[in-house]
Amino acid sequence: MGIYSRYVFRQAAMAVISILATLMVIIWVSVALKDINLMTSEGQTVGIFLYMTMLAMPQIIGIVMPVALLIACIHILNKLSGDSEIIVMAASGAGRWKFAWPLLVLGAIITLLVLLNNAWLQPTAQRELRHYIIKVRTDLIAQVLQPGRFTTPIANLTFHIRARTDNGDILGFLMHDARNEDQIMSYMANRSKLIKQGKNAYMVMYDGHIHRRTKNSPDVQIIAFDRYIFDLSRFEGGQGKKIHYKTYESFISELYNPPPDNVHYLRRPGSFWAELNDRLSNPLYPVLFVLTAIALLGFPRTTRENRMKSIMIAFTAAAGARLGGLLSVNMLAKNDAAIFLVYGIPVVGILITIYIIQTGGRRLNLTAYIRRKRGKTDGGLAV
Repeated sequence: MGIYSRYVFRQAAMAVISILATLMVIIWVSVALKDINLMTSEGQTVGIFLYMTMLAMPQIIGIVMPVALLIACIHILNKLSGDSEIIVMAASGAGRWKFAWPLLVLGAIITLLVLLNNAWLQPTAQRELRHYIIKVRTDLIAQVLQPGRFTTPIANLTFHIRARTDNGDILGFLMHDARNEDQIMSYMANRSKLIKQGKNAYMVMYDGHIHRRTKNSPDVQIIAFDRYIFDLSRFEGGQGKKIHYKTYESFISELYNPPPDNVHYLRRPGSFWAELNDRLSNPLYPVLFVLTAIALLGFPRTTRENRMKSIMIAFTAAAGARLGGLLSVNMLAKNDAAIFLVYGIPVVGILITIYIIQTGGRRLNLTAYIRRKRGKTDGGLAV
């Protein structure tokens, strides 16, 4: 790249980094506020809280990064036009591709980063997050079971203890298990102890009762016991059982050839196919966004012209294309024919923007066209 191309590339790259950092901070705050109960109700440290919330970011960065690129390209081209740099370069004989080249190089870099994120970073981070969640849910002796407090490590499963002795015994243990709507169980024990064997965790309860209520019966059955063992590894994805990864936790090879015993694949096989094509089509959008900005903002215009209309059209067209891509992915989970839309929307958009750039951006002005036609007609009648 020449001096001017390096200048445009540097300005655009700094804008992308700034915009991406801002967007990621906003998204991280929303995620952190959602998961703040990790520290409040489940007793996690600040370090684990920050680490777990950061692991959720790669799932979003694949969508946010192209958007940051789009905003950066629109900003840079608008700035160059406002400073009359585009006019000067056009007067010296430079075409639109002069401005497109450094932005396309930046778009190619973003494309590679999105592809790397979709292929490796996202599933790796999501799996690590799943393992940390499992660890939080099963590490009850030091984390969740806090005397005098009701804690809910997972939905519909609540714990409460009265006190904990120095030797590790738990006094006044209560566990309410409503995960199965057909059978709701409540366990109460005067004394209990948490025992770990390898990766499994068990709650051994002494001298207590089990209250069981079924869905079809309003009566509560009470069962007394001297000793009862509850397997804490029965939590969702417990450490003692095989983990069945969801679509966003799977690598591309697993999406293409899912494990036949994966419960999520057996429930919704189309979601794996849709996720695979979504990850493969996402890298096309950075290139589309760059070309869209160039096609609508990369031509010379006077400083008196209003550029806001072109900015709004560029952003609306790019957002519409991305929204159409997301909708087509949802359709692909149910209809294989939607695969033509998944790839067709970005590919057709790229071809259209290339044509606009190549032809010099000659746009069809419908109002001027009608006026010319009317002028010719009126002139013919007058004659």
